[in-house]
Amino acid sequence: MALDIRPSLHASAPESLSELREMLGNLEAQLISVYAEQEQAALHAVAPDETLSALYEDKQRLSARTIAELRASVDSMAAQLADCYETREDNAAPSGSAEMHDMLGSLTAQLEALYEEHSTAPYTISEAVEMVRNLEAQVGALLEERDDLAEQVVRASHDVQSARRRARELVNALVDQAFA
Repeated sequence: MALDIRPSLHASAPESLSELREMLGNLEAQLISVYAEQEQAALHAVAPDETLSALYEDKQRLSARTIAELRASVDSMAAQLADCYETREDNAAPSGSAEMHDMLGSLTAQLEALYEEHSTAPYTISEAVEMVRNLEAQVGALLEERDDLAEQVVRASHDVQSARRRARELVNALVDQAFA
């Protein structure tokens, strides 16, 4: 069953088979370039998402490390304080009193350093938690946008495949008509 496409191509139909092949080659090249542009757009859309995810992971890692360091420091101070109370309860000798004085001085210095570090920290814990929540919302929105773009790329790919298939069918029909 041969298709007669001459009425649809009447004004712009090429006069020779070589012109027809050239026209179809140009159409296929255009389809390939459109497809490549869509793939490039999809690749560039993914990069900010990866950057934001990496930033989010860095923030989580840094906050976990800071919390772990603070816990270790507090545990160390608690152990030193327990030692101090234990020494005081045992009524240590006068030489123990000098050790206790040194230990209290060390505890005081550590506590002052902790207060200073806390006052110079770029973010408070509540600000860091709020930042993480905001980043989670942003990452969620970006992931949804990425999924939408990926779906559009898939649809465009199907459209390109359909257009290629239709172009091949038209070429075959024209070749059949030319030789019929």
